[in-house]
Amino acid sequence: MATMIFGVAVGACILSFSMGMRIVNTASNQMDSLQDVRSQMEMLRTNDFTSTVLNAGTYALSNANYTGNYVVTNVDAWTKNITVNIVYVNRIRGGNSTNTLVTSLTKDLHPPP
Repeated sequence: MATMIFGVAVGACILSFSMGMRIVNTASNQMDSLQDVRSQMEMLRTNDFTSTVLNAGTYALSNANYTGNYVVTNVDAWTKNITVNIVYVNRIRGGNSTNTLVTSLTKDLHPPP
């Protein structure tokens, strides 16, 4: 009887540890993804308003650490919206999740050099 109770207790500890490791791993992936999203957004914001990098459309992003995309939409002749999406592995829910940042650029705040 004592062996069975000990086995159940050890099994519960192993499951708790396993879930804790999945949570830590997912949190790490999410924070890395968030940093990548911020870096990409800042890189895009440094471009001139008329740069070909900021032409309307959807563009792929990837390197050794992440995959994702960014979308540029023209609101009007003076304003563009930029959405950056980076995918990360979510070990809690299983599969992938996405971090997304959105910003607007205006021509007056991004004059040509």
